Amino acid sequence: MKQKLVSIVASVLSALTVTTMPFAASAAENPADYTIKDYTTAEGFYNRVTLSKTWQQSEDRVERGEMLQLPQYMLDRMTTDALVEAVLDYPFFYDVYAFDDVQVGFDLMMDTFNGVQELADRDDVASVLLDKYCDEDVMMEADSADADSEMFRLTNMEILMSQDFVTTKFTKKEKNKFVKSVASKMEDKLASEVCGDFTNNLLFDLAEKNFNDGGLLKNVQDVKDGYGPGYVTTPKGTKVGTTYHDSEPLTQSQIMVINALCARDYPNATKLRDASGKYNCHSYAWYSQSTSNSHWMNNPALYVSDGSYVSASKLSSGLKLVYVAKNSPDYPDGFPIHSAILYSYSNNAIQKVTSKWGQCGLYRHSVTNCPYSYFDLYGFKRA
Repeated sequence: MKQKLVSIVASVLSALTVTTMPFAASAAENPADYTIKDYTTAEGFYNRVTLSKTWQQSEDRVERGEMLQLPQYMLDRMTTDALVEAVLDYPFFYDVYAFDDVQVGFDLMMDTFNGVQELADRDDVASVLLDKYCDEDVMMEADSADADSEMFRLTNMEILMSQDFVTTKFTKKEKNKFVKSVASKMEDKLASEVCGDFTNNLLFDLAEKNFNDGGLLKNVQDVKDGYGPGYVTTPKGTKVGTTYHDSEPLTQSQIMVINALCARDYPNATKLRDASGKYNCHSYAWYSQSTSNSHWMNNPALYVSDGSYVSASKLSSGLKLVYVAKNSPDYPDGFPIHSAILYSYSNNAIQKVTSKWGQCGLYRHSVTNCPYSYFDLYGFKRA
């Protein structure tokens, strides 16, 4: 999956006039603009920022990420328990679901949000998270007034608990407690009307990658109904491997919540289709824009390497755009993070693109008003 697309690309598109953005954003130098009061909770700070005119009008995800850096005075006095809540309340936590691989999204959050960086340095992070996780109930029905904010809380805890900065701090006793709690909650998840295949299986995928323990969840059933290997073909007939979904991995409740969260965090992006786990950005951009598309494509590099597409030298309608990692601590140069299709441009500058956001919906947006604006942009046209 993590093969170098950059070796395939002849040159970056200077004609696109897109500002090259660093992989990691720096914290805002003057957070005082958004901390008129000495906030005692991160939630109050986040609300102040996200309700501000600057936030609402900004089309730059990097800029808005800088605005959400927690003030140092707050980090210094937070207990680890309070810091965990601050991370779980972080508005852009839900960006992880906009990435084809949730771990890629979390790695970006780790690199760009000082709340997670502070949490990783806490010696008691594993024990505090474990106690919270064990006390957290599985949401069985979406009938709560807080459903929007609570539906993914347990899953977000599982994402945190699968990271190296947590798992390496577990004692043997805590690890056993974690496994038992996961097994117990899985039974409730399978009976829940709001926990679909996506969240039921996410923990297993994360544990397999990050826990360095192949037997961690050996006693817990991993159900992947409706998933299977598939493939699509490039214009020149090369087979590109995919995961085929014959059913929607997200429940209707999850779809509604994800739609609402994206509308909250990206008020200037236009939703064209609802959230879906059946197809992703690469599949939409390179294979099919049909609503019946059920292929999840991990890497579109073969579309370029077999000569079906070549590096473009100027803008044109329908151009394929790829956000790629550059000088990333987590991924090789040229690793394709996200794909989009050019929608409109003027005076040789991009105005809008159309792209599918991971498990989230299909959106029309500016190149910087999306979860991927930390990455470099390349363009390709049909050969």
